[in-house]
Amino acid sequence: MQVHRISKNTIQVNMDTAELKERGITMLDLLGNKSQIQNFFYQILSEVDTDHTFAKDDPVTFQVMPSSSGLELLITKVTDKNDDEDDPANNQLKQLLEGLTGIGDRDPAARKTEIAEQNANPNHRVYEINNIDAVVGVADGLKVQGLASSLYTYRHHYYLDLAFLDDNYIEMKPSDAWAIANEFGASCPLKKFDKIKPQAKRLITQDALGNLRRYFAKA
Repeated sequence: MQVHRISKNTIQVNMDTAELKERGITMLDLLGNKSQIQNFFYQILSEVDTDHTFAKDDPVTFQVMPSSSGLELLITKVTDKNDDEDDPANNQLKQLLEGLTGIGDRDPAARKTEIAEQNANPNHRVYEINNIDAVVGVADGLKVQGLASSLYTYRHHYYLDLAFLDDNYIEMKPSDAWAIANEFGASCPLKKFDKIKPQAKRLITQDALGNLRRYFAKA
C-alpha cells in the first residue's frame, strides 16, 4: 500500500489487486455492500493517518478511482471551505453506486418499440441499463476489437454508447453485438440520448467496455 500526503487535509492511498485480495475485498464487493464500503474506507484511514490529523469526529470524503493495477483512494477532510457539494468526491465509484438503486426491468413491448425507433445507422447503438452488474455483463459479452464505447449515468440509470469504428467485422457483426447487449438493457433512441447526454455524468470516455473488464475483474 502506497501512501502520499497530498495536503494537510488530503491523503492519497494506492492499493493493488493483491492487497485488496489479502483483505478479502474486490471491486464488486464494494459496489454491492455500502456498509462494507464505509467500514473498509475508515479502516484504511485509521491505518494511514499515522499523525492523527484526522480527528475521530472529523467529516471526511472518499474519492475512489479504479485503476488497471487496483484502486486509488483520496481521503479528504471536509473543512468550511470544502463542503460535501464542492469536494471532488463526485467520483467514479460513487457515480457507479448511484445506479444500484435503479428501477426494475422495463416492459419487453416498450423495449421493442424503442429498438424500432433507433437511428438508421446499424453500427451505432445506445443502451439504457438499470444496474452496474448488467453493465459489466455487457462488457464481458462484447470483447470485440473496433467497438468504441462510452459510459454515462443519469437519474440512477446507465447509458452505454456503442459504435463500430468501421465495416471490417472480423470478430462480430453489429447485429450479433446488439443481440448480446439486448440481454442486459434496453436500446435507447439516439434522439432521446441526445437530450439526456448534456445532463448526464460521463463516467468513462473511451474504451468503457475494456476499462470495465479491468475494473471489475475478480482478483
